[in-house]
Amino acid sequence: MIYNIYLNIFIRVLILNVYNLIGPIGSGKSEAQKILEEFNHKCFCADSFVRNLYKKERVISDIKKIFPKIIENNKINIHLLRELIFNDISKMKKIERYIQPLVFEEFGKIIEKSKKNEKIFFVIPIIENNKFINMHKTIYINADKVIRKKRLEKRNKYNLKIINRIVEYQSSIDKYKSCSDYYIDNNTTLSNLKKNINEILVSL
Repeated sequence: MIYNIYLNIFIRVLILNVYNLIGPIGSGKSEAQKILEEFNHKCFCADSFVRNLYKKERVISDIKKIFPKIIENNKINIHLLRELIFNDISKMKKIERYIQPLVFEEFGKIIEKSKKNEKIFFVIPIIENNKFINMHKTIYINADKVIRKKRLEKRNKYNLKIINRIVEYQSSIDKYKSCSDYYIDNNTTLSNLKKNINEILVSL
């Protein structure tokens, strides 16, 4: 079944303009997505799909079998999940192996329903190498590590310990920076980010 999904995606990709917007945490993917949407392009964020999947009964039931302690009142406690996976990389990989195929299955459905020559952008965090990602051209957005950490410190859901763990983990598995089709340095202003994105869009 998974093979058929990827085959169908590949066939559709031949007639669609499908791109991955990928980069490490704190690099500015969310801001880039907003800019792309301002230019009337369709964007689909992997993190948003994950959050929605975590609300589904089947997913809750499956994750309960993997890590029962993070289930409270038949819901996934996202805070406990975050603490669990970023304090133990082996547990993170176990969750990723379960949830990632579900996300990319949903992305495949979007591609199948899309119109010919329509530009679609999938916003994806740094994850282990994936067939879906390798099938599309990639726009890699980056920022200096110090800047990314400062941005994350402003988010209530991350403490310094978790920030450092996430940043170092993503650095250890990042295979996309060196082989991306387009590259954006997002170390300065929002207007500069918009300018860089517009330049890439003109070339697509």
